[in-house]
Amino acid sequence: MKLLIKLLIVIVSFLGIIDASFLSYEKLTGHIPPCTVGFQCDTVLTSKWSILFGVPLPLYGLAFYGFTFVIAVLHFLEIDHISIDAKRKLHTADLQLILAMFGICFSLYLVSIMGLVLHAWCLYCLLSALCCLTLFVLNVMQWHMQKKICVCSASSPKTVIFSWLYAHIAKPLFFMIDAEVVHIAMTRVGAFLGRFALSQQLTRWMFFYGDKQLATKVDGIVFPNPVGLAAGFDYEGRLGSILPSVGFGFHTIGTVTYRSYEGNEPPRLGRFPDSKALLVNKGFKSEGAPAIIDRLKGKKFAIPTGISIGSTNAVYATLNDQIDDIVKCFKLFEASTVKHAYYELNISCPNTQGGQPFTTPQRLNALLTKLKNLHIKRPVYIKMPIDLSQKETNSLLQIASAYSFIKGVIFGNLTKDHSNPDVAKHDRDRWNQVKGNLSGKPTWNRSNALIAFTKKKYGKRFTIIGTGGIFTPEDAQTKLELGADLVQLITGMIYEGPQLIGEINRHFSKVAGNNLKK
Repeated sequence: MKLLIKLLIVIVSFLGIIDASFLSYEKLTGHIPPCTVGFQCDTVLTSKWSILFGVPLPLYGLAFYGFTFVIAVLHFLEIDHISIDAKRKLHTADLQLILAMFGICFSLYLVSIMGLVLHAWCLYCLLSALCCLTLFVLNVMQWHMQKKICVCSASSPKTVIFSWLYAHIAKPLFFMIDAEVVHIAMTRVGAFLGRFALSQQLTRWMFFYGDKQLATKVDGIVFPNPVGLAAGFDYEGRLGSILPSVGFGFHTIGTVTYRSYEGNEPPRLGRFPDSKALLVNKGFKSEGAPAIIDRLKGKKFAIPTGISIGSTNAVYATLNDQIDDIVKCFKLFEASTVKHAYYELNISCPNTQGGQPFTTPQRLNALLTKLKNLHIKRPVYIKMPIDLSQKETNSLLQIASAYSFIKGVIFGNLTKDHSNPDVAKHDRDRWNQVKGNLSGKPTWNRSNALIAFTKKKYGKRFTIIGTGGIFTPEDAQTKLELGADLVQLITGMIYEGPQLIGEINRHFSKVAGNNLKK
């Protein structure tokens, strides 16, 4: 039976190659393949959905089936594993299953496009979907029959496999494409996967790691684990249904502004790989609070979800006008039926027209005085600037500590320090020629220093959320040991892959259980 399954996987993947090769040839030559009655191949194959990032979809299918075929042949010939390095191995059976998972997920997406958007069916596309479904079933059968540990590593088998696939296949492909285009595409994919119970469960199987010991109660909120998605990724509030399956313990939507703003002039995102950083210049790109509220109302969040609020990116006649803009945004959410758990007050984005106007004690005090009058019941965490000195930071913390509704601080936001020693020289040269500021490793040291200072100076007065430069489980652990109660990330996930979230939680579980801070 095992040999038969191996052989069937080889055969089905080869059939997939034939189907994808034929469609690729027809697409590249501008022909429409013959189609039987009842199918609308021309509608599907000439639609805008037939091309992804400028590349015809059949070519992606050809690459997928080709890679699957090669791995299937290796497994059939009893070549059991592919060495990553001296300590880690990827077993071919496991790699086949991961590929089959990607195949079935993407096929579900394409079939949904045909049925729900185009209302047309392509015979050859359905044959490809059938191949993907068959490969998935065969690989699941093979996986259960083998019942073996698949990877020689301290990490889970799936984590090592996904880490390898992301590092060697997905990330190189993504990094060839404009960063904002990839971000928008991934947001759409995530939103789509979150719509269906099956795709949620498949995502959970691939990435999730859970342990009840990781649950922590902070400011009356129970977080399933201390790892959150920082504001700036899901700024339209579309990913709430899929993020729990990835393994996040909480996530922040936004930054949301009272009025809509289309964002700064492109490019709004860039990558500095040698510095492990992202160049960010969105400038509070937002659909506006009313649109976000309309999207979120009635939704149930499986994990604590916060709303990041900042002032609309515009030129204000007076400081009071800018304060009123923020207050109006808070009022809308307070009056809404959105079931969010907390707020983030973003005073530190360096990419807006007014810079960082509330990073002086007098101006922050003026803003918090107005917000105090709203009698906000949910915890409010201030997203702090990262480039201020310890003395300047302390002056802001002193103001914040006087307001009981301010429960905590987040360290920190983007760095705008062009002399930052953690930025590679050639990246700094590029940075000097473009607009925007950096996330990732260039914020690591400063974030850690401010976390440690705040914890030592203010003890338990502030909940501290640490973000900036988390690329490994050990990085996240460091922030907790310095005094953070929770951690957030974005850039590390983009560089290392979504499996990083489960890897961090697995590490937390092994290291300390309930007591994550050594």
